[in-house]
Amino acid sequence: MDKKIEKKIDQLRKELLKYNDQYYNLGISEISDFHFDKKLKNLFLLENKYPEFQDSTSPTMKIGAKIHKTDSISTVYHKYKMYSIQNTYSKKELTIWKKKIRKSVHSLSFVCEPKYDGVSINLIYKNGFLTNAGTRGNGEKGENVTKNIKMIKYIPLKLRGNNYPTYLEIRGEIFIPIKNFIKINKKRIKNGKNPYSNPRNTASGTLKIHDSQEVQKRDLFCIAFHVVGNHLPFDTQYEAIKYIKYWGFQVPTPARFCRNIEDVFHFIDLLKKCQNQLTYQIDGIVIKVNEYKNQSILGFTNKYPRWAIAYKFRQKLSETKLLNITFQVGRTGIVTPVANVIPISISGTKVKRVTLYNENFIQKMGIHYKDILLLEKGGNIIPKVTEINIKKRSSKTFPVFFLKNCPSCNSVLIKKNELFYCPNQNCFSQKIEKIIHFVSVMNIKKIGEKMINKLYKKGFLYNFYDLYKLKKEELLQIDGVQEKLACGILNNIEKSKENPYYRVLFSLGIRHVGEYISKKLTENFWDINSLMHTNYNHLISISGIGKKIAKSIITYFSITEHKNIIQMFVKYGLHISNRSTMKRYSLIEGKSFVFTGKLSCMTRQEAKNIVEFLGGSVYNTVNNKINFIVVGKNFGSKLKESMKKNNIKILTEHIFLDMLQKEKKSK
Repeated sequence: MDKKIEKKIDQLRKELLKYNDQYYNLGISEISDFHFDKKLKNLFLLENKYPEFQDSTSPTMKIGAKIHKTDSISTVYHKYKMYSIQNTYSKKELTIWKKKIRKSVHSLSFVCEPKYDGVSINLIYKNGFLTNAGTRGNGEKGENVTKNIKMIKYIPLKLRGNNYPTYLEIRGEIFIPIKNFIKINKKRIKNGKNPYSNPRNTASGTLKIHDSQEVQKRDLFCIAFHVVGNHLPFDTQYEAIKYIKYWGFQVPTPARFCRNIEDVFHFIDLLKKCQNQLTYQIDGIVIKVNEYKNQSILGFTNKYPRWAIAYKFRQKLSETKLLNITFQVGRTGIVTPVANVIPISISGTKVKRVTLYNENFIQKMGIHYKDILLLEKGGNIIPKVTEINIKKRSSKTFPVFFLKNCPSCNSVLIKKNELFYCPNQNCFSQKIEKIIHFVSVMNIKKIGEKMINKLYKKGFLYNFYDLYKLKKEELLQIDGVQEKLACGILNNIEKSKENPYYRVLFSLGIRHVGEYISKKLTENFWDINSLMHTNYNHLISISGIGKKIAKSIITYFSITEHKNIIQMFVKYGLHISNRSTMKRYSLIEGKSFVFTGKLSCMTRQEAKNIVEFLGGSVYNTVNNKINFIVVGKNFGSKLKESMKKNNIKILTEHIFLDMLQKEKKSK
């Protein structure tokens, strides 16, 4: 019997450790929160019942997951441990928790806050200046993400006011608002990439990327809700939230002071009703004991604070039937399986189709044709298959197997990194998707997918540059196209020639080269000819361009057909080189800076990086090009030199930080 129990405990630990690693390090969620917490609770009960099998490395004792070491991200150690929050899914369990803490504390109140589905962050402020930022990691150490955190406009580089201790840790959650998440996924789909599965994993991945300007573009949000430090000017959580807001942060909204557990239940019912109307993703409510003295009495376990608990909303699974599977071919040749299901309403939207990601997902789920699928919306946004209702499986069903040949051109598929590709560059579906991408990027109105298909089948549109030789007589041969529409289409095609160089480069659909990388390339290569003839080493020397992107660019321009496309662009008058454009007014963009003395909230190199990310330049010496000199502690002779020049404005560190903050908000 003992062997069976030990084996069961060991199996649960392995599963949970794997799920933790996927969630925290790889941004993958193969299991719902509810089922993960159910497994964790079962393990906890077994360990309590059989203490001889206790292990300090168990997921019931450890926070988060082991951090994957990378060359680009350093580790930061937490002065004060960062804890996880115990989860519950019922009011009955909340009542049990309240009774348990009542044994130690007789008089108490609560604060209820929305539970944001994001990435836990610890922000260190010294003398009011942000000096360091780290993810929670395993609670004792996390990843140093200071550089990227400084790009988030909702995080002050300097605290407002002066009523704060010299050393302070502000803790909160980084996440992507739903609107931003949908926008990012639309761009990914345009670029032939799979959409991100949920906002939480996207926020986590964003904090780790090399390009801080890309972080700024994604417009991450930060909610701060906890303060750690000595000599704090308050002694309750409710007061802490007010101070955090005063210091310049966004705070939990709505947050509610509750005198008793009945008030807590009322707040839960209220937030449950309106959670889908919020502009950000929440997955429950955090209930905290309000008084710090009571928190101190209750203390912590190895993993959780005893004075806090999370009531999580369990998303109701929606049942539907798998009708058939469509295998779609993208413009880069990736074949993606999509389940067509009986239409069903989930969180207010009708769902007809659900992506099945890849062959590995299908095999792992064990999906059969005509199966009854249980769906949920990942992050209340993207529908996904969570379970198969095996009990309702018919004896007539049979397993789903991935295709061996392209559904469009019948070429034999090749497999790479769990994905299947059609290798045929002349595949009908790839051609169509490339034209759709081109039309979208070049913003050519009045030509949709249906129109592109009709023109292709008629033989008028084989490559995307064929758009520029379309004639009115050809358009009039298409069903539903009259004189007015034909003239409008031709006019819009002509207008597209005004697109700047970076959009033309983006329109080519080079793998891994999206809008941002296209801009980066056009900043470093004056025209497309110099880009076509560059080498691998030059490409990887450019900030934000790694090995994968560099190889993709070199491969693309090595193909004769792609060189012909560029020649056609020249023929039809598209912009394939830089030209001067009007830029918006900026405090930093186009301005030149020099630094003297030591900055208290960041190193000189960090300040230089931020200025350059915002479009400015930094010099080591004073010269006639300088617009601003930033003066820190123990400044040197540069200040005296600058005072002799009328064109140089002197900035204190405080004014410089205010300038950065304003620039971040205006972007």
